[in-house]
Amino acid sequence: MMQQQAGKKDGEDLFIYNYVSEKQVGRSKIFLQHNLITLLEQGEKVVHYANSATIIKDTQFALLSAGNCLMTEKLPVDNHYRSTMLFFDNTELTKFFVKYTTIIDKLASTAHKYEKPFLVFEKDEFVRNYITSLQFIQPKTSFSDKRVELKFEELMLYLVEKYPGEMLSFQARNRKEYSDLEVRKAVEQNITGNLTLEELAFLCNTSVSTFKRRFLKLYNVAPRQYFLLRKMEIATSLLLQNENPSEVFYKVGFENHSSFSQSFKQVYGISPKQYQQQKLS
Repeated sequence: MMQQQAGKKDGEDLFIYNYVSEKQVGRSKIFLQHNLITLLEQGEKVVHYANSATIIKDTQFALLSAGNCLMTEKLPVDNHYRSTMLFFDNTELTKFFVKYTTIIDKLASTAHKYEKPFLVFEKDEFVRNYITSLQFIQPKTSFSDKRVELKFEELMLYLVEKYPGEMLSFQARNRKEYSDLEVRKAVEQNITGNLTLEELAFLCNTSVSTFKRRFLKLYNVAPRQYFLLRKMEIATSLLLQNENPSEVFYKVGFENHSSFSQSFKQVYGISPKQYQQQKLS
């Protein structure tokens, strides 16, 4: 499992990074030091935060909050993974909202209360042309920083005009410590997500030992046992809906039917098929 820092450039609060990869990148732990607008051009990105996840396709782009997350990069067939990324910290976000406060104040009534730490939008002609325009900014010139700032404002103004409710809800979501409610959300949203305890602890910005301690306090049972029992509850529900046991295993987060059957027998004493036959006969 890789752990990386993303968005770190000494002395810069706003910058563009063109990313190209020839390798499939499995699920990696990422600490985003800056908020990020990811303008995906080729490939697919999967992002997990503590209590929510999303898939970003190359027909879309996304705003991601700074903080801990898990990322997977999937290559397109016979091609590279390619993305233009615009990093900005909370200071730049605040500067934008202050600078255009007279415009934004008129939209305040449209703000929504979103809980997700990301926004995903479909690309349109403006965004596609915008991505192309970023290629003409030459790095390390006396004007490049100012041009990046203007390009950031250009995109943000467009998004605020087109998606006012969503954009006004995208405020700084950096959290130093997750509340018990947020830990519960992280657990419940990932019952079948097949995340490791280490990954869940990372998403909740805490150590594994602290996460285990808080988990025991909240649930009065060890994480391994809790996840097993919850998966089995979901599995029995699906079996009682007459779903095929050979299709249920992946829906509850098992890698194969054999390990699912073994765990099911451990809890119920019979195989999934036997359980289904007994209950539905």
